[in-house]
Amino acid sequence: MTDYNRYGKELDELLKLRYAPIALKLLREGDEIPEGCLRPKRDLGAHLALCQAFAMVRRQRASLVLLKEDHWCVWPLISFGQVKFSREDDYYDQVVTINFIEDPQKAREFFEKSYPRLNYGESIGLALAPLDSCNFTPDLILIYARPAQLRSMLMAVKFKTGELLKCEFDAVDSCVYSTVPVLQNGNYRITVPDPGEYERALTDEDEMIFSVPAAKLEELLDGLNKLSAMGFGYKQLFMEMKLDFARPQFYDDLFKRWGLDQGEIWKRRPE
Repeated sequence: MTDYNRYGKELDELLKLRYAPIALKLLREGDEIPEGCLRPKRDLGAHLALCQAFAMVRRQRASLVLLKEDHWCVWPLISFGQVKFSREDDYYDQVVTINFIEDPQKAREFFEKSYPRLNYGESIGLALAPLDSCNFTPDLILIYARPAQLRSMLMAVKFKTGELLKCEFDAVDSCVYSTVPVLQNGNYRITVPDPGEYERALTDEDEMIFSVPAAKLEELLDGLNKLSAMGFGYKQLFMEMKLDFARPQFYDDLFKRWGLDQGEIWKRRPE
């Protein structure tokens, strides 16, 4: 936990994030409930949509535990396997065909083949807290970031893995897409905040969600630190419009080979 708390502070320092990265732990039957966490129904006498819980963690630095009785939205309950939901359910067609697919049959096929879900009973709840102060070991981290901050993280992933990040995007159910696939496959993921995030959880229009499996957080930070040392960190980049700008040496070498003009050689900016 101390390592993860340190990682949270390091992320904030490297990326100048507006809000705290969210540590998320999937609670299973028999797991201890982390101490000191707010329980919405018990402590507030109210319920939360999961996107609202995310907002409370990142904006207000709250630590929360959401069990089945704390939710106020159907999709996390279904996707985290906390309720039974199948073709035998009376509301099955009504639910799966309203999820923004015009053709009812295509809606059923999408839900059954593509919609991310854990098995029923696989979890009893979620623990959520700011990464730099969580008192549990997370399974994944959610980072709400501006596109420029997302760019830096994508650069770090490519730098460390030699691969491009491949994602599928949906415009709805961002609380599900940012979490369940990551728990299932252990891969990084980018998610577009959905209408509920915007209308009820106060997510800004210029935010995207970057999901990091806990096992890959050290890799991401190593990439961010090394890019920063090379002068390509988030804090080193700034806007300018300069003609005949300084370029790396190999640009000039190639231009000379091609019989083109050479210019000023780019050098790494000091820290």
